[in-house]
Amino acid sequence: AQAFSLLGTKVTVVNRSSRLFESKGGDPEAASILQEELEKNGVIFLSNSQIKRVETLKDSDSESGLPLMKVTTNDDDNQELECECLLIAAGRMANVENCGLEEGGVEYEVGKGVVVDDYARSVSNPNVYAIGDCCAGVPRLTHMAGEMAKMAVQNSLANDDWKLSSLVVPAVAYTEPEMATVGIASEEQAKQKGIECEVYRTGLEHNDRALLENSNVGFVKIVVRKGTDKILGATIVAERAGEMINEITLAMKNNLGLYAIGRNIHSYPTTGEAVMGCGLQYINKHLPRFD
Repeated sequence: AQAFSLLGTKVTVVNRSSRLFESKGGDPEAASILQEELEKNGVIFLSNSQIKRVETLKDSDSESGLPLMKVTTNDDDNQELECECLLIAAGRMANVENCGLEEGGVEYEVGKGVVVDDYARSVSNPNVYAIGDCCAGVPRLTHMAGEMAKMAVQNSLANDDWKLSSLVVPAVAYTEPEMATVGIASEEQAKQKGIECEVYRTGLEHNDRALLENSNVGFVKIVVRKGTDKILGATIVAERAGEMINEITLAMKNNLGLYAIGRNIHSYPTTGEAVMGCGLQYINKHLPRFD
């Protein structure tokens, strides 16, 4: 939506939820910032709204042309939007039904993909490995597919025991600013899983690097298990959020706590200092008090 709007296209986002990322329990502050930034770029949002009807007003004049359509929403105003292109962002489904997998004894779930074990092997035929978007129950991300490819090669040819359950997988929305998440990325997600947590936040409004580059909109939030520094996940909204999340992913992968992040020296001036800032907050909170 943002890319098309910046290229001069009039864009309207029809969102069934009251805010962005609500259905997945995403961070509400991140949702608010991103929507506000996209609105600055001309994107229009219709929240708590669904598409009621789509009609073709005029067919395309040529093979490469676009038709003129009318979209009617089911909100209180029954708004009517005329458009030339309708993008339905409903996610992706594995399409493996007609690949002859039955002949190889490879079990799969319709719409979900090949069922694999913790070593990326087919549960019904361990001589077959499956990777990426065709697998059931794994994040549909390019870097996840790449990691699974390495896993399949090492496990099958080098007799390794690399496990899917050992992976900590970040995800990035490449908006401006970017939004990156890993693990249990918000207090709401922790509540949904019945986990008590604490959230440490550092804003970018006073980060010197972000100020120098006029990109000081955003924050770093790190979620830890209550009463400990064990990192459960994080949400970052920043110009380089996709780069910054990797430090937290590494810490989670190697069981390093928020204390360790706070004690890790970060170069100045960098936006990544905001990650360290969350660690310093944890450390300061647990310093002895001299009342």
